[in-house]
Amino acid sequence: MAIMIPEKPHQFDSVSLEGLMFDALKLLPDDYYVFHSFRIASVTENILHESETDFVIFNRRKGVLCIEAKAGQVIYENGYWYYSSGEPMHNGGPFNQASSNKYKLIRYIERSSCSGILSRCKFLHGVWFPSVTDIRLRTMTLPPEADRNLIMTKEALESPDEYLNKIFSTELPNGITTDLSEYEEKKIIREIFCPQFNVFPSASFENDLKKIVFHRFLKEQEGILNFLTEQRTAVINGVAGTGKTMIAIEKAQRHASSGEKVLFLCFNNQLKTHLSKCYQNEKIDFYTVAGLACKVCDTAVPDYKRFKAALEDMYLSESFPYQHIIVDEGQDFGIDTINEADILQLMKDIITDTKPLGTFYVFYDKLQMIQANHFPKFIEEADCKLTLYKNCRNTENIATTSLRPITVKKPLLIEGCLKGVPAKIHFCSSPESVLARIDHTINNLNKDGFSDIVILTCKTEEESVFNSKCKDGLYRNKYRFTTCRKFKGLEADAIILIDVDSDSFNSKNVLIYYVGTSRARLKLDVITQLSDNDCIDILVHNLGYTGKIKRPKKELASALNAIGSIV
Repeated sequence: MAIMIPEKPHQFDSVSLEGLMFDALKLLPDDYYVFHSFRIASVTENILHESETDFVIFNRRKGVLCIEAKAGQVIYENGYWYYSSGEPMHNGGPFNQASSNKYKLIRYIERSSCSGILSRCKFLHGVWFPSVTDIRLRTMTLPPEADRNLIMTKEALESPDEYLNKIFSTELPNGITTDLSEYEEKKIIREIFCPQFNVFPSASFENDLKKIVFHRFLKEQEGILNFLTEQRTAVINGVAGTGKTMIAIEKAQRHASSGEKVLFLCFNNQLKTHLSKCYQNEKIDFYTVAGLACKVCDTAVPDYKRFKAALEDMYLSESFPYQHIIVDEGQDFGIDTINEADILQLMKDIITDTKPLGTFYVFYDKLQMIQANHFPKFIEEADCKLTLYKNCRNTENIATTSLRPITVKKPLLIEGCLKGVPAKIHFCSSPESVLARIDHTINNLNKDGFSDIVILTCKTEEESVFNSKCKDGLYRNKYRFTTCRKFKGLEADAIILIDVDSDSFNSKNVLIYYVGTSRARLKLDVITQLSDNDCIDILVHNLGYTGKIKRPKKELASALNAIGSIV
């Protein structure tokens, strides 16, 4: 039995009788390959060329035969071929079409790595009229492009081998005979007639796709800047993931593109380093407030009283070098020394009073106030306050897990936001099992296509169970290890949060947990040594749990919208 590709015929019009011809060709010996509805497409000089051959038959000892099938009534008259309906045939009739497809196949092979077989393999064409008998054919006058030796008739439905042998025995003017090795047979099948085309997503494909979606959401969120075009000062609040920093960057870049100098202030040094590296622009200067104070006052440590005096001098002399000020992490400017010096208010006054076209924007998150004890006076007293509600960093599951200890309300998300996989909480019994679980988690993340992995501690580096395993803030010389405080304002595809204990959920520290978990874009793993009693205490006293607790660890994970795993 011949090898049929595909095993069942492609879709066809029943009137064409291709199903009967397919079944007949299946009866050929097993050294035949039969390809049904073989298509070639190519673009030459920006023009698309397509062809379809009803059957291509290949035998390594006989050659390649392209067959055009024509069932029913077929008419040839005045040099034209017609269907029974009177409609003229395309491609100059079946013989010209079969011949043309043969040469297209030859040219296709010429452009491939199989071109070497062309000098040792016959290429022939033929036409199959399954509705015409041999007797009827002998009485017919054929057009000049047709020859009886290239025609198969109704009888071939019962014995196709006889007709194929007759066509394959036809000698060609160039004297080519077919003699291909088994290797060449497999090569032409694998690379020309039936290549394996296995499109599979890489391990990182799903993660890359999610990031594309989040980027689109963020571009939508930037529309707020268009709304605020005429607003010289604004205070913009938003929970983690609402795109505050990226909108602030967009604001800075818009001014820089107009040749205007911008001061971009933040609190976190790691955030400043990241932004200055990724968004380098000669018109934008990135500083922490401490770094700017040291530069202006030429001191090793910030002296905010001197800094205030220097700013006042610039105000009076109208010598402040920037036309725009953008402040990120504004909530942390409530530290006593900064707040008492009223730095934000003074900077705002410099811009509004001495820069006619200047702007002063502050972005903040009241839930990320982990450096200061109270809000900056400027933010509390600001006239124009806006709030960003929709999360465009985290998946829905991660956003819910990060906010759950703070509020039972579901986070507001961009329409169409990706749900993502739930966070995992790994409950370990000892420091050794914590370390082993970190390795296990990293390995699994790698298998899932994650490379942007950051390990965060809710404590300080010195207090962390993981500190001795890292060198220069890196684990395995590759994965960043730092504190939630230092990583505030930054993000990673995957976050592993460690050193989570019962104190992490009290009112003093819960915002650190929130900051750490909300850094995760796509994947969040929490690794902890919480005991059953710890879990019960958190459920009852921090999460307001009132039901009967049977499995404390699993129930805590569920309460945090996560999957619990007991190691």
